[in-house]
Amino acid sequence: MSTHGVPILLRLIPIMSSTSSLWYAWDQYEQNTLFRMPELKTLSNQLLPRYFTSFFARGAPRVLGLLVTTAVSCGAILRSSDDMSASAAKPWYIAGLSLAVAHLAWVPLIISPVKAIEKDAKGQNVVHLEYWLRLHVLRSLTVDLGAWLCCIIATVVSLS
Repeated sequence: MSTHGVPILLRLIPIMSSTSSLWYAWDQYEQNTLFRMPELKTLSNQLLPRYFTSFFARGAPRVLGLLVTTAVSCGAILRSSDDMSASAAKPWYIAGLSLAVAHLAWVPLIISPVKAIEKDAKGQNVVHLEYWLRLHVLRSLTVDLGAWLCCIIATVVSLS
């Protein structure tokens, strides 16, 4: 089954991948805020370097995979659709693709607190974590949430 030459399943992939990306971002926030608990601060400062090294080694490929899936599926839809140039969904797919890629624009800001924690900032790891969490929330509420909304709107418009 397809709409305008694009299989419906392909039109659903950007929603699925951007939803997964947003959900993963929320999980990261929830899991990492536990290290901020005042009664755990000393222990957190000790554990965070090893935890963050493992956390990013395992999590970065997942995040990148979801972002690539969103961007590539939006691009494939734009390229495959017979009448996409006239479609009201086109700007939404372009925006979804752009916002998924824009997630990576945050890397230069994010990398500093991550590296500080991984190298063990000796008693300041929780401070760096709090900074990372602020950036993480801002990124999640701008590019991740934006990509998700654009992908939903693009799909709804393209299927209607």
